[in-house]
Amino acid sequence: MKNIRFVMLSCFIALGSYAQETAPEVTEQPKKIKNVEAGFDGLLAMSYGSKALGINVGGPSLKYKFTKKFKVGVGAFPSLFITDDKAVPRLAVSPIVEYNRWMLITPYYGYDSKNKQIWTFGIGYKFI
Repeated sequence: MKNIRFVMLSCFIALGSYAQETAPEVTEQPKKIKNVEAGFDGLLAMSYGSKALGINVGGPSLKYKFTKKFKVGVGAFPSLFITDDKAVPRLAVSPIVEYNRWMLITPYYGYDSKNKQIWTFGIGYKFI
């Protein structure tokens, strides 16, 4: 009877120590911060330059996030381009500097009828 108790006690101790040795260690991994973001900006902006006015709305963009509020990138802006008392739709490409919800943009519209490049400078507000 003492031998059976000894064997059972030895089995419980062996199983208990085995279970403790094989338990996986739980380590907390730090969350990875996504520094690059791509998407559509819900933005409305006004830009002026080269004797032209641009009313720009948000389009696709690619940005690098330096901090939670400060981002730098490039984007395409569907725009209403007003020059020489004419308003025409044009697509602009622009570098973007974003702080919080405000953006500084310098849209490039291509060439005009006199074969000059059209650049403007503006500010916008991101709604979404």
